[in-house]
Amino acid sequence: MNGMSYQTERANTKENVRPAKKALRALTRLFVPPYQPSRPSRKVAIVVPLSTRPALLPEEEVSLRHLRHFLGAYDKYLIAPAGASIQRDGFNTVHFPRKFFGSLAAHARIGFWPPFYEAFQDYEYILIYHLDALVFSDELMQWCDAGWDYIGAPWLPCSDTPWVKQPAVGNGGFALMKVESSLRALNNRYRDDPLTYWADLLTSNGHRLTPVFRMLEKLKQRFPHARVVQWPLERWEKSENPARYGLNNDFFWAFHAVRYLPSFKVAPVDAALQFAFEGSPRMCFELNKQRLPFGCHAWARYDRAFWEQFLLRGSERQMTTVQIDSSR
Repeated sequence: MNGMSYQTERANTKENVRPAKKALRALTRLFVPPYQPSRPSRKVAIVVPLSTRPALLPEEEVSLRHLRHFLGAYDKYLIAPAGASIQRDGFNTVHFPRKFFGSLAAHARIGFWPPFYEAFQDYEYILIYHLDALVFSDELMQWCDAGWDYIGAPWLPCSDTPWVKQPAVGNGGFALMKVESSLRALNNRYRDDPLTYWADLLTSNGHRLTPVFRMLEKLKQRFPHARVVQWPLERWEKSENPARYGLNNDFFWAFHAVRYLPSFKVAPVDAALQFAFEGSPRMCFELNKQRLPFGCHAWARYDRAFWEQFLLRGSERQMTTVQIDSSR
């Protein structure tokens, strides 16, 4: 094939691709109508995702103890897999499909699933509170009033997280999110980038498609360059290892939501440091002028000894050591 024929073929291919993309976008928009906001009647709910384990670990009981003590007056929801019988005093339980539980990959997928946020449309904000988080005061309303669409514990370059090269905001394990903005961003993502809709549909139902993926693996051996074979396999591999490929849902909110919703406001690092710590809490404590944050994430993983002095013990109503001033 001479150069002119090759260029002509590539041009024809591009011309054929454009109608295909338009057709896919039109098809997707039949399933994803424009977002219609509802008017929330309440300010904030606290959302606590659970695992598939039948009982909580001791560290998770500590996390709940802090939540009940400091934020007990707020609406609180346990997020549980369908069919699970979960009851805790002071909590409502909301059930979601079991496919969104049982692994980090499954949890990452529910963070991209619009019905998860739609379940809380009656609230302006939700505080995501994983059971490896702690809260140290009742500052929830002031953080809601700050007006950020997303704020979580900042990622900082430090010995605990050496893969972080530049400070950014932030982790989703203890995070405050504006419900309407989250739904707008996800809706725009599907409508503007329709492949994401079909990819999410594929990967969130992968447990039902195991025979299909096995067949695709066999076809890949015969047709190693066929995109129709490679694409679903690549998407499945990435969805099963979201951290490796930067596809955790908190990465989306931190770095990519603004692409789909230019008005999306992520809190700056200095504000997020007052909101929560994660890695290297002693360093964060110094950076925060020796003040405790509103909360923290992964307290038992990163320098547990630092946090031990601030833990609530049993039924005690006060912390066990002298408190450091956490006023702003």
